[in-house]
This record gives sequence, structure tokens and C-alpha cells, in this order.
Amino acid sequence: MRGPDDRTAEHHYCAGMPLLRRVLPVLARVIATSRQRGVLDVLASSGRWGRQWVTGRPRPGRAPGVFAWGGRTLPYFAHRYHYTWLNERAVEVSLALDLLEQHPGADVLEIGNVLGHYADVTHAVVDKYEQAPGVLNADVADLDLSRDFDLVLAISTLEHVGLDEDVIDPNKPARAIERLRAHVRPGGMLWITHPLGYNTTFDDQLRSGRIPSSRLRALRRDARRNVWREVPPDEVWGTSYDRLLYTAHAVLVVEMDAPQIV
Repeated sequence: MRGPDDRTAEHHYCAGMPLLRRVLPVLARVIATSRQRGVLDVLASSGRWGRQWVTGRPRPGRAPGVFAWGGRTLPYFAHRYHYTWLNERAVEVSLALDLLEQHPGADVLEIGNVLGHYADVTHAVVDKYEQAPGVLNADVADLDLSRDFDLVLAISTLEHVGLDEDVIDPNKPARAIERLRAHVRPGGMLWITHPLGYNTTFDDQLRSGRIPSSRLRALRRDARRNVWREVPPDEVWGTSYDRLLYTAHAVLVVEMDAPQIV
């Protein structure tokens, strides 16, 4: 399992790397995307990203704007870590923090060390790669903590399982979800955000029901701005992932209730 806040596997290891080793993967992305989408499209996308990076940076007194979710209005989450005002973190982190507010006192397990970069957290965190105080390094597909939780959440993490690893295993996300559901106590929930198009096999498994869910909801991003709106899941299947800028254009919110005890 890759660390969830890193946009690609390269980011796990970039700290302390010589500049050249950081630049080369970026150049490789630019070249590969230019071949697929054309140089002009890449230049236009990069220009928009640069403008929005400058104009949208969090500043004291600046309101981040809002988006609609389930008949409610939530604020976008703007933070300099991983430039959340430019990508799906703007809605994912907002939704996750709102979820925690709705479950005060809940016993929580987070898969992937995400929220700790943005807020003070006291819940348990499991991340295979990222080393940080309070973070347990373990593979989610083999997880056995010998305890249950009211809420297990994973923010843009499970799409990396079995994909951004030394051994490619398309069925590993399904096994990971089985392990996570086994850690949800009766009445609890497994809550996942999933950027569509990053791991298309995982997309297909969710769409077909091979990986069953209790509830599926979706958000779609505006093509040119980091503005999101809730849409039916049927409208976002097949949405591509922007591998040049590492930005999702659609996000699924997957809810799985605790398995029934027979």
C-alpha cells in the first residue's frame, strides 16, 4: 500500500533526493502525456495549473468556497500541503473531517496517513510506507489488529494497493477491503474515497459489484477548475485520471456497513 497523500509512488522516496532524480520523473510524465494529448494541451493544462496555484493559495481571511453534498453545504479544504486547492483533496479532506465531526467519540482507524498532515488526530493510523509518530507500518491486505472500530476510513489510498507496489496484484484491493470490514464492529462503517481512473481494475470491481458496497456517491470536477459537484455514480464511470497533474476528475465515496454476524 502506498502512502495516501503522495500523488505517485515516486513521492514516497523523494525527500532528500538530488534535484535531478526529482526532475526526471516529472519530465517523463510531461513527455508521455504530450504523446497522448499533444504538446499544446499539455502546455495549456500546465499554464492553468500554474495560474490557479498562484491565485488560489490559502491566505488569511480568504474563504475557500463551498460545495454541495447531500443537501448540505461544506467548505472546500485549502491547505498548502499537496496543494489541496488544486485537486481532489479539497473535497476529500473536507468530507472526512465532516464525517469525524458527525461521529464524536467514535473509535476510528485510518488507512493511510492523510488527516494527520492537516489536523490534529488521535485515532489509530496504518500506513505501509510512511513513518511518523503514532503510525503503524503494516500491509493493509494482511492487517490484523485484534480489535474492532466504529469507523474505518481510507482517503485515496486503496487504489494504490496492488498497483503501486513491487508485485502487481489486481485482486489485492478486494482482499484489503475484506480485512478492513473485519475490523468494523457491528453498527460501524468502512468509508472510502476513491479517485476514478487511477486504478481502472478497481473501478470495474466497484462498478460490477464484485467489491460490494452499501452506498455509492460521487463527485465530478469541473474540466478547467477545481470546482466539484455531487452527481449520480452512473455519470462518472469511465472518467479518466489526469496523470500529468495527478488530479482526479471524479471521486467515488464508498460506504460499507459492518458485515452481519450470522
